[in-house]
Amino acid sequence: MKILRWLALTLLGASGFAAAQGTSTKEVKEIEFKSLNPRQYEDVINEKWQEITVKAKLFVPNNPSSPKAPAMIVLHGSGGISDGRELSYGEKFNSLGMYSLVIDSYLSRGVDKMPYARRLFEISTFAQASDAIAALDYISKLNYIDESKIGVIGFSFGGVTSYQLNLENITSKISKSNKKFAANINLYGPCQFNFETPKLTNIPFLFIGGEKDEALDIETCRKQFNNLNKKDINSKFLTIPDAHHAWEVNSPLTYQRIPNLRDCHTIYNETGLMLTIRNDGVMAPFSPDKPAGFGGCIKPGYTIGKNTNAEKIADDYIKNFLQEVFK
Repeated sequence: MKILRWLALTLLGASGFAAAQGTSTKEVKEIEFKSLNPRQYEDVINEKWQEITVKAKLFVPNNPSSPKAPAMIVLHGSGGISDGRELSYGEKFNSLGMYSLVIDSYLSRGVDKMPYARRLFEISTFAQASDAIAALDYISKLNYIDESKIGVIGFSFGGVTSYQLNLENITSKISKSNKKFAANINLYGPCQFNFETPKLTNIPFLFIGGEKDEALDIETCRKQFNNLNKKDINSKFLTIPDAHHAWEVNSPLTYQRIPNLRDCHTIYNETGLMLTIRNDGVMAPFSPDKPAGFGGCIKPGYTIGKNTNAEKIADDYIKNFLQEVFK
């Protein structure tokens, strides 16, 4: 029965993902769970963090694919939860008979009303990774979710977090339960953040990026993906022609003057120090308390906005990936 359900959904085509929205969600539950708040990689290495309470929305499907169904954890971008994106994917995953948990890492830390540029340096991807791992621990204990079929998807900033969740450097330090994600999806997360000595996992990983996205360099992303050395047949690096950044967001396609870190190539070393290549080519330490330490590599903006065709293509990629990983 489960296989037939997946097959039927696949045959609906790219538009079928969105077509079931509105009737696919039974209810949305407000939930809370404990997480950690590392501000930088050094805090992860030294286990220097504070415990916090994280807020999230659990989307419950009308028709779960099985008594113990798969689930996806959704990580927002640097703009926070955006109209047409994270909450919409909560419903989209419900249309596949899956549960979905949308985490608000900004609201949970009281920075959701801060100006964009300040918020960008106030919350780290390592804090968001902590939220994802805590969420994995939380929902894996729910008796209606299959703990062996829990995945994570991140958008932009959340995509950087998704990439980091491929690495034991992060997960082994933060997770105390040793639970593993079964699937990992990065939608257009910038790829210039790397680790000096990455410790790889075997989690199936899907990267989707737009070929016209000014917020990332697609060849840098391809190189980062290849360096993960994924051996499974499901891991894929996929691109979408004529797609810019954040194609799901319900706003006109426009160039926005917000910080663009595309050229801020960064390496995290074994002590946890974050080193950024400045304009003069010198590797310099960076602190979130002094973002000017990026050394002038921050550019003024990039194009964001709705591209329905790109969204349909990405949805088809995501469905096919999850169909294979969770079957």
